[in-house]
Amino acid sequence: MTSMFALWAGTLLALGGPVTEVTITPMASQTSVLISVRGNVEYRDFTMEGPHRLVIDLMGASHALPQDNFGAVNRGGIRSIRSSQYSEDVVRVVFELDEPLAYTVIPDGRGLRISLENPVGDFEPWSSGATAPFNPTTLVPVAQAAPVQAAPVQEARRISVTWTEAPINDVLLAFAAFSGKSIVPGSNVAGFVTADINDQPWDVALSTILGGQGLAGEEDLYGIIRVDNIADLNDREAIEPILTRAHRISFATAQELQASIEPLLTARGRITVGSGTNTLIVSDIERVQNQIEGLLEQLDIETPQVSIQAKIIFVNRTDLDELGVTYELKDSRGNQFNTLSGGAADLNGDGTLEAIGQGTSVVALGGNSVAALGNATARVAAPTLQLLTSLVLGRHQLIGFIDALQSVQLSDIEATPQVTVLDNHQAELLVGELTPIRTIDAGAGAGGGGGSAFPTAQVAQQETGIILRATPHVTANGFILLEVEAERSAAELADSDAGFIFRTQRGQTRVLVEDGETVVIGGLTQTERTEALAGIPFLKDLPLIGALFRTRREQEIQRDLIILVTPHIVRSRR
Repeated sequence: MTSMFALWAGTLLALGGPVTEVTITPMASQTSVLISVRGNVEYRDFTMEGPHRLVIDLMGASHALPQDNFGAVNRGGIRSIRSSQYSEDVVRVVFELDEPLAYTVIPDGRGLRISLENPVGDFEPWSSGATAPFNPTTLVPVAQAAPVQAAPVQEARRISVTWTEAPINDVLLAFAAFSGKSIVPGSNVAGFVTADINDQPWDVALSTILGGQGLAGEEDLYGIIRVDNIADLNDREAIEPILTRAHRISFATAQELQASIEPLLTARGRITVGSGTNTLIVSDIERVQNQIEGLLEQLDIETPQVSIQAKIIFVNRTDLDELGVTYELKDSRGNQFNTLSGGAADLNGDGTLEAIGQGTSVVALGGNSVAALGNATARVAAPTLQLLTSLVLGRHQLIGFIDALQSVQLSDIEATPQVTVLDNHQAELLVGELTPIRTIDAGAGAGGGGGSAFPTAQVAQQETGIILRATPHVTANGFILLEVEAERSAAELADSDAGFIFRTQRGQTRVLVEDGETVVIGGLTQTERTEALAGIPFLKDLPLIGALFRTRREQEIQRDLIILVTPHIVRSRR
């Protein structure tokens, strides 16, 4: 009975040789075009207009070029090339020309050679590229980790075939004949395949079939594909020699990459870090060593740097408005408080008044005498305007003070720090000070020993001022994803014995900006307004004249914080 492989091989022969490559080279005053075909094929040629085209049909051939269309060829009068499997056994190659050109077609041992007039002179040779090489990573089963690919490879030639209960060895021979590769099955490779493959790359189809059979394939340096049972592969790796290689790290640190490499190691593998040379020393089988090299090529890359320029503006504005009226009534022969001013009184009864300094009170318990104070303890501190009135009525003197104060205090703090940081790393800027905070453990002396121990005190440092933390992330399209946290804090003495209070303004955001675009963090504004009235009861509340019997204090404090952050990507100088 005819085997499935024999039938399938006959089908391949009926299709003829594959068209694998098209090359264009300059030759004297002509353009030489070679259409590479494996095997002997017949051809026909003709030209077309609108646009000008040269059409070559290869009978008994199959399409095996890496792609169908090649635009912008622009070599020797050839503008572009199109190819297709025109029919079951005909491959059509169409050359789009800049203008009508005389040509000749000559069969060559490697295919067909076409000579055209060269209207443009010398040019660089061009090639469509040979059939994509076998990609061994497609034959690694899902249960194993595939090696990291540095770049995508060209798609392999496509295959359409059907098997029903075909021996696996016949299937492998069919793939070898179709791909031109040498495929060697292992001793434990057995089984039957039932599959319907419809226009799929042959390496993908082979990988899928092997995975369904519990098999795996690997290609060596010489292009030979070895197919083995997965269990045999694992057993073979268990006795493979251990290789030790040193992987020098250039742009990262070996400690950072160690955690990413360890999952790739086998049970016998070991990894150590050479801190002095920033090197990863790996001991494992060759397969793992190759996987690690591929992974490190993607991980150990030069990351961009970001220069962060910041401008921090802090404005503190204090408006103070005070107005007060105070009184003091003195009796020259009796009581005097002398709180607001000095006075005079007859202290020894000889009829002569003696001077009395401010702050020295005179209390006379005998006789008729009246002394009074109004708002004496609510005077305006450090007034900018003072008016003094004095009224003498007999032995009494009424002294009045009018104090007024209006002040504006403005403090403007600006800082322009700049720092350069690696991508995905945090940069921190601090413009401020360390505030010492003393804490006392009063319970320390309550322990044993009759209470003879003393309380203990400790001093801690608290960062205060303007703190900016920024973490940049450079995206693939050149934008910067910026995480920003800004804080302004200041220590103030607390009203109680608690020590300090910390006034804090903080903002946190995450924005996507362009290179050189400025991020503004504003709105961190704090306004504090206080108003205090103190005066003589009942009189201070009288309409119109109530202002003569009270002291008024108005204060408004406004704190503004504005932060501008501008990131710039530092381009590599190489």
